[in-house]
Amino acid sequence: MKKLIAMMLALVLALSCCAAVAESAEKEFTGELTVNGKFTVKWVAPEGYYADQVQAGDGGFMILALVPDEANTGKPMMTVSIAPDELLWEVDRLNDLDDAALAQIEATFREEDEVEISYMETAYGTKLMVVKEAKDGVDYVDFYTIYLGYEIELVLTQTEALAGTPITDEQIATVIQFLSDLEFVPAE
Repeated sequence: MKKLIAMMLALVLALSCCAAVAESAEKEFTGELTVNGKFTVKWVAPEGYYADQVQAGDGGFMILALVPDEANTGKPMMTVSIAPDELLWEVDRLNDLDDAALAQIEATFREEDEVEISYMETAYGTKLMVVKEAKDGVDYVDFYTIYLGYEIELVLTQTEALAGTPITDEQIATVIQFLSDLEFVPAE
């Protein structure tokens, strides 16, 4: 019996060592953006993409454009914007909002275009509002969430060379993976 317990303990220790090594193997982030000293966003650009511009604007607004490199011109462009919202200042995450608050945000998207809105979660449980044009041949998909009072949007659009070509499910899956790999590091 003691041998069985010792073997199980050794197995548990071996597995926990493997898990610790796996956790310590960090992602190789290709960029980061510090947002008004509140938090830092780190990202891994999807294969075939590079960060074309990172800009800071008035009132804490920030924007990042991920564009396909010359060898991947058949891929859409991803534009990430991060902006503070006084009405959401007390909200940590989109997950924290009730149905009425979500309906108010949805209404702002419906004012601009005829859209379909659905929800999904990243691999880490972050709720995303997914906004698609409701016509044939979707030209853009907007992924929206909230972090520490900031609205974070990623808009997936075709490049000029592919204008009029519908966004595909595979391209949407690339965005979901990109968003799942984002790391938000609160300021200390």
